[in-house]
Amino acid sequence: MPSRCKNQVPTSFISKSWEHIHSLITLSISPHSGETEEHTDLSKALAQIREVIAAVDLRVSEYERHQRLQEVFNRIENRSSAKLKNGHTFRKQDMMRPGQTLKHQGVLLWKTATGRLKGDTDAMMLNVVLFIFLIYTLILLQEKDQKYTFATVDQKPPVIALQKLIVREVANEERGMFLISASAAGPEMYEVHTSSKDERNTWMRLIREEEEDYTSESEEEKRAAEARIQKIQKLQGM
Repeated sequence: MPSRCKNQVPTSFISKSWEHIHSLITLSISPHSGETEEHTDLSKALAQIREVIAAVDLRVSEYERHQRLQEVFNRIENRSSAKLKNGHTFRKQDMMRPGQTLKHQGVLLWKTATGRLKGDTDAMMLNVVLFIFLIYTLILLQEKDQKYTFATVDQKPPVIALQKLIVREVANEERGMFLISASAAGPEMYEVHTSSKDERNTWMRLIREEEEDYTSESEEEKRAAEARIQKIQKLQGM
């Protein structure tokens, strides 16, 4: 084992240790009745431990998601990049910029314009798409020789911004969904399929929730900008 890992405490151990303490205090409270001082103190301690457990679980989840994103990042070709509709270039390093977080990931099937699903045959299995869901961004990757590159299917951008992204079910296909980008740079539509209906529904829910958060934040930024403009205009008029 590498020296840097010898003193590392497993995250699962930390979480379980707090849960064990929570259980012990819960058992201590059970026999007591009434509002005694001891009962009150134990109840307060229990509430505080619940908050600690929730905070620990959150940090553990964030750490694990960061590790998964780092693993994918390490397998992406160093020179791999993607050309976006607005003319900008999305590079590998953009995935790990400060504040970026892995929200969800999964292997999906991207339906091509020819009507065949990538991955339907053994010869095409390498073209199965790995979806990486970051904050306000979807990234489509393809694997080859244990390395990832940005997916190139139908000459569509492999990086999808959640701004003005519409998610719809595919008619008569319980595992399919459409991702419709209505950005000003040019509309695009992606048809992707999951392994189950539940997985499809999970993806749709997460994307919609993130898109709503993006829209909400954009509106707040817009209002803040308008307020700054009004303040400047007021000062100029004085």
